[in-house]
Amino acid sequence: MHTITFDPRVPCQIILVGVGGTGSLILTHLVRLDQAVRALGGAGLWVRAFDPDRVSVSNLSRQNFAPGDVGRFKAVALTERCNLYAGLNWEGHGRVLEAGDLKLASHLVISAVDSGQARRELLELLEGAGRLTYWLDCGNDAACGQVVLGQVGGGAALPHVVTLDPSGMAGGEDDVPSCSAAEALLRQHLFINPAVALQAAQMIGDLLLSGQTESAAVFVNLSGTARVLAAPVPKKRKKRGEVRMAGLLPTQITTPQETL
Repeated sequence: MHTITFDPRVPCQIILVGVGGTGSLILTHLVRLDQAVRALGGAGLWVRAFDPDRVSVSNLSRQNFAPGDVGRFKAVALTERCNLYAGLNWEGHGRVLEAGDLKLASHLVISAVDSGQARRELLELLEGAGRLTYWLDCGNDAACGQVVLGQVGGGAALPHVVTLDPSGMAGGEDDVPSCSAAEALLRQHLFINPAVALQAAQMIGDLLLSGQTESAAVFVNLSGTARVLAAPVPKKRKKRGEVRMAGLLPTQITTPQETL
């Protein structure tokens, strides 16, 4: 069991890197999570999304965009829609994440990128920031995917994705754009991105609402009989004087007795 290391009642600062097949769905899940956090007395989420890509026609079948978004930056188009829907002031940037963006401390960085190279570059930025940060990485291939919760920085208790899978993170850039929706659907299962995004949102929700998570990684396989498998958090002895935060959900809900 891993217990959250920051107070979920304060504004939760989140960075989302990649607003494509998985990232675009995670962003809309975060809107619902923001509403749940506020309903339980928290200050909500503040999200900054980064992606240099623009929406293309071939994206419409698998990513969370509308025909009117074609030609616009993915991060900007979807963040604006979330803001209009829920009255938020989240930020969308049509560029890659830079070191200067991490000067403002973030509680959680979510990556939904397509290559080991992009993950290594993100890890370098997080290590350069010099503070303890949660890193939730989401990845997938044709019909399988994984969500890995780790930490970067001093005092990290959870190993991150590059530590757990160094050989898998050794590849170069492999984000090859699809020329058509048909080609995109042949390359990847239509519902692998929603499946991965849901598991990512569930893990973030566990941390913020319950204050803890039993799983450090979740694996999805839409072509197998065991569709979802979770890996437990590595066991760790509690240090003397270690402070553990509580989630937003009450441990027990009491309802007033009916009066006659």
